[in-house]
Amino acid sequence: MFLKCVGFHRSKHTSSSERKYPTIIEELCRQFSLADLRKSTNNFDDRHIICYRRGCYLPGGVYKGSLEHNGVNDYAVALKRICGTQNQRVIEFKKEIELLCQLHHPNLISLIGFYEGENERILVYDYMSNGSLDRKLERGELSWKKRVEICIGAARGLHYLHAGAKRTIIHRNIKPSNILLDANMEPKLSDFSVSVQGQHFMSKPKPIKVDSAAGTIGYMAMEQLVNLTITDKTDVYSFGMVLLEVVCGRKYMESTEWEFLGWPAEEKVDPNIKGKIAPECWRVFTDIVQGCVKYEADERPTMGEVEVQLEYALWLQEQADITNIHGGTIGYMAMEQLVNLTITDKTDVYSFGMVLLEVVCGRKYMESTEWEFLGWPAEEKVDPNIKGKIAPECWRVFTDIVQGCVKYEADERPTMGEVEVQLEYALWLQEQADITNIHGGDYVLLSKTIINLKPGG
Repeated sequence: MFLKCVGFHRSKHTSSSERKYPTIIEELCRQFSLADLRKSTNNFDDRHIICYRRGCYLPGGVYKGSLEHNGVNDYAVALKRICGTQNQRVIEFKKEIELLCQLHHPNLISLIGFYEGENERILVYDYMSNGSLDRKLERGELSWKKRVEICIGAARGLHYLHAGAKRTIIHRNIKPSNILLDANMEPKLSDFSVSVQGQHFMSKPKPIKVDSAAGTIGYMAMEQLVNLTITDKTDVYSFGMVLLEVVCGRKYMESTEWEFLGWPAEEKVDPNIKGKIAPECWRVFTDIVQGCVKYEADERPTMGEVEVQLEYALWLQEQADITNIHGGTIGYMAMEQLVNLTITDKTDVYSFGMVLLEVVCGRKYMESTEWEFLGWPAEEKVDPNIKGKIAPECWRVFTDIVQGCVKYEADERPTMGEVEVQLEYALWLQEQADITNIHGGDYVLLSKTIINLKPGG
């Protein structure tokens, strides 16, 4: 059963009977002095700021600091300053302490302790070195697989809130900026300031009437906005919108979610992950999203069901990645890989030969297929920027290397050691020709080199 906190002030000499907060809070959550917290942040030096807190009229924000904790002298922490004496801020401060002191899960932020003064309150958390999910998405730093893994972790945390404690906890502010990432990229749900306790987990779910909507526009379900009622399915809706943002890589809403949801999701996929999502995974993932954002709350899945389906989507992606042994780019892949699904070190030699051709051309030279291009004399495809600059002696060795690399039969191709030696020889020939070409005139390539990688070519 969760605690009803009425105050947190305590003098060192206060007896247990005079304490104004439950004893268990002291056991589970450390109280810091303002002096300790000032010292940990070099007196709240601006250089320690992680992010500013909006709507804070007195100095405030989130700071990185270091404290003694669990036997570690330099333990990294994040300090969230809550400024002012407004009643709502005090309520939110106490609510977060009350919840986080008792909720323990790998995918929830850990509260280390707090400080409460007359005009300032500070919450002390574990420091999350990889910041928030929204920042990672904005910077395009996450692969598709990593995005799904983060979603699974966040789903586990939310499932725990809904079904892992004695009473259901409705978070009410699920969004990418409240999903923090630790040093191992494990997600942690944060910001429980507007969370609400629901009925006992085993009880029949009942909508909870709230005084006002809380959360962030664009992630809030309509039942909260219109009727001021919430259930655990209100969080499910928000999580569905997070999944959409994970796919898009940004805050995609230009006007309203309804307008966005009329667009094919495929047209909104983050360019950084386009071509990386297996169709089988995509179908399951979009089914999850569609279920989460249903208008009627009771038609949405539970977070337990979402978690299971996300794990299935990840499995499908991993299986597709395993079977996609091509794993390369058309135009650079050897035929034994494309036709027979076999590879050796000579498969890379072929790809390197195609790279050498592109070096000569100065661009992605393939208009249609490599067969069409490779029927042309290589001399006619030379980059105009280097025409007349290639010594014929160097050119002959260079094209011999290419022809060897792109042979159809893998065992007829040279090793990369042999390629390296021949390229060094080609460079030496170019340098010698440049020394003797004292007039600096253009070289003329009279040869007609046809590079053919067809069988018997």
